[in-house]
Amino acid sequence: MNRFSIVIIFLFLSTDIYSQACCSAGSPLLGSLDITSSAEGELQVGITYELNSLQDIYAGSERLDDNFRERRVNSYIFEANYGLTRKVSFSALFTYITQSRNINSYGDLSSNLLTSGLSDAVVLVKYNVIPLSLVDQFELSLGAGLKLPFGNSTLRSDGILIPADMQPGTGSWDGILWGYASKGFVPVIPLNVFVNVSFRLNGTNNRFGDSFKQGYTFGNELFINIGAGYRTDTFFDFTLMLRYRSTTPDQFDGGNLPNTGGTWFYLVPGVNGKISEKFVARLSGQIPLYRDLTGTQLTTTYTASLGLYYTINLKGL
Repeated sequence: MNRFSIVIIFLFLSTDIYSQACCSAGSPLLGSLDITSSAEGELQVGITYELNSLQDIYAGSERLDDNFRERRVNSYIFEANYGLTRKVSFSALFTYITQSRNINSYGDLSSNLLTSGLSDAVVLVKYNVIPLSLVDQFELSLGAGLKLPFGNSTLRSDGILIPADMQPGTGSWDGILWGYASKGFVPVIPLNVFVNVSFRLNGTNNRFGDSFKQGYTFGNELFINIGAGYRTDTFFDFTLMLRYRSTTPDQFDGGNLPNTGGTWFYLVPGVNGKISEKFVARLSGQIPLYRDLTGTQLTTTYTASLGLYYTINLKGL
């Protein structure tokens, strides 16, 4: 194989061959929308750091023996939840992201890319259809909102537009639907079970200019979380979730893009540390259980996150 052939192959591997990976551009916004509605007059603010390490290559549901490519995504999520009334609450998420991609193959040939910047945001209105009561310990909330394209989606490296999944933002306005239901069993057992569903209908970003009038659209995204929380009389509380995630293929100029979209199942253990009555720290992670991806993609090996939440009661102030 001559030098010219090696260079051509390397340039091909350095492009988006393992396209969108396991996540869209920007931070994991839908995966952060797992908090129920806030009580009237209650303001909860929080900051979460999440590390997403992507080292696994999958073709369909089969893992490939390939260790040439690695990606790391560091997300900083700033969150605020406020109860406007007994039944209506408001949530907002703002994010900052840094991510790196490293490709090593064919001897000394390598490619490294680092991007960072303000990512997209979410605003969500939640309606407490069935408020939580001490009698039946059941609640049901529904919500709707928008994902706002605050993040840059047109970053370039050496004058070349970098792949969509390495951009800080998606560049599109997206619609979001949200739902949450839970059931408690106190005093029989200090346990509650819950279901949380989020769906994002993605808009289009014309990041390639007027030459492609239908633009680029990330695949629609569905999250379903089913889990349980166990409260103790100690410093720690515990949660365990099964998370289902599904995305449809990305589209470019009206056609589906290869190597995008798929189905994921994760186990999500978590522990809450009750620093005070109003201040809580949360440590959690995602452990992949099953992946079935369209084509060949780089996907999550694990995620780990640490969040700090503080609650302020503004009612009566």
